[in-house]
Amino acid sequence: MSEEQAAPTDEKQNPAAPPAAPSSASPPTSVILLGFAAVALLGVLIAISMGGSRDPSGGDDEGVRELKARIQLQQQNLNAERARLGLSPLYGDETIESAEAVAARITDDAATLVALSKGVQKIIIDKDAEIAARTKETTEAVKLQNILRDELAQVKKELNRALIDGSDASTLRSQLEAANQRLVSLGEEVRRLNEEAAGGRIAINEKAALEARIRELEAQLSQASLFAGTEAELFKEAVELFRSLRELENKPDSEIARAYSQYGANLGATVLDKLDFETGSSEVHAGDLEKIRSFVEQAPGNALLFVIGYASETGDVDHNRALSSDRATAVARVLDAAKKPGQRVQAAYMGQTDRFGSRFPERNQICEVWQIVPKD
Repeated sequence: MSEEQAAPTDEKQNPAAPPAAPSSASPPTSVILLGFAAVALLGVLIAISMGGSRDPSGGDDEGVRELKARIQLQQQNLNAERARLGLSPLYGDETIESAEAVAARITDDAATLVALSKGVQKIIIDKDAEIAARTKETTEAVKLQNILRDELAQVKKELNRALIDGSDASTLRSQLEAANQRLVSLGEEVRRLNEEAAGGRIAINEKAALEARIRELEAQLSQASLFAGTEAELFKEAVELFRSLRELENKPDSEIARAYSQYGANLGATVLDKLDFETGSSEVHAGDLEKIRSFVEQAPGNALLFVIGYASETGDVDHNRALSSDRATAVARVLDAAKKPGQRVQAAYMGQTDRFGSRFPERNQICEVWQIVPKD
């Protein structure tokens, strides 16, 4: 019998039974068993988790405990460093911050540290500038002190020389005045004893001796005023030239050459020659003596022969000042001995310079001989 014929037979046997559900509505037994297994596994996992939460340290091995100890030590060190900087701790037993709060705090702390670093850096820069300024002031003060010390030594030296020269000049003038008075009295005595031959010869001889003494005193007086240690002792015709030459120190060569070219028209001053000296010496070369005497022969009868001494910048400053003055005086003595009536001679010094040769110091070991003709 086919299935289509069996179905009505069954309905006739159980007319009150409800219709059966389709076979697809009942879940298979394998699916139900798989669900029970999943629930059981989930329960086991929950039990294990709950058991672990009750004793978190009981199941840690040695490596985990060591890692936790190192983390705790790092937290303590970080809290200690923050406390030293005046910041609040990040980790503690009572308060546990979230990761966002910790990050925000670290960001704020970093900004604070950057601001502090910039402030400290600015303070350091300001202090360095202050130290540099004070160092510069100290250096300038030391330089000024050295300059003042040199000037004081020079003033003392010039004062001593002026006192000595002034004393010598005063004594010579007194002797010269006494000799002139004696000469006048002897002249009267010669006229009175003119008739007495023996007495006349004695008086004439004494008169000649006194005249020789007068010439000697005049020569000594000329030597005493030969060197001008200060500007106040210079002849008035030499003052402006001396000032102008002194102002040429450290000037460029072009300006020096232009100034020299104008001295003739403006001051009536002409440089006759430059005389060289050996290092450390003020002795005039024998070959220069005739040249120096020729300056006297060529100069007008009313000329002022003005000698200025120099020294190189090698060696001691005070020694070079004295050396330049000795060189000028040595040349002036030769001129003074050969000068003609009406001519005058004077010496002055400039001290050390590099005007005549900055790369060759020996070129500055010289004396300049100037001829000044008064305009009036």
